[in-house]
Amino acid sequence: MIIEFYQEKIIRRIINSNYFYFDEFERNIIYEDCKEFFNREEAEEILFAEIKKYLKEKRNIVLDGIVNFRIGEYIKFLDNIVDMAVNKYIIEKEYKEFISLLKLYVNTTEYKTDIIHLIYVHEESILLDKDKKIIKVDSNISDIKYLSDISFSSNDIALNTLLSMLPKEIEIHIIDTEDEFINTLKLIFENRISVCQDCNICRTYKMLQTKAFYK
Repeated sequence: MIIEFYQEKIIRRIINSNYFYFDEFERNIIYEDCKEFFNREEAEEILFAEIKKYLKEKRNIVLDGIVNFRIGEYIKFLDNIVDMAVNKYIIEKEYKEFISLLKLYVNTTEYKTDIIHLIYVHEESILLDKDKKIIKVDSNISDIKYLSDISFSSNDIALNTLLSMLPKEIEIHIIDTEDEFINTLKLIFENRISVCQDCNICRTYKMLQTKAFYK
């Protein structure tokens, strides 16, 4: 009953009190994100323990009194859920801002090369120029100009190289599976991206992958 009739009010009170600097639209997003982190079984265990403790002291249950004064551990549980939802919202907001900045750069800067091929295999990127020769990338992190502060990987270096060389077209060759990095490239470069899974390049790298697997 507490979960059904009081939980939304408690969560919104926590959000409005601790994160008042977000506007109403943002607070509503955070509230919806709380549902993703809510574990009903864990919530019921906490409530059961607190109500059991209350009944040892009182014979009558006054629900409003319990909710307002006797479920401190449950409030902490919900407070932690709100914190996780806020962190998720901030990360997603920063990601969207990061993508928007890179899109602006791509759309306002003249391209420097016609085409780059990106072979994507085992969550790693290999870049080829228009003559199908491997592009050497600088892995020195001090030279990376366009990366987010969230993570750093070989794919970040590949992204930095694409932004530095700024091709008119990027042909992505998916050797195994498409993932978040490929989706990020699609968001940044939009209509410059084409995806291929069955060409001479794809077949060559799939064959190399198969040979490596059976070694």
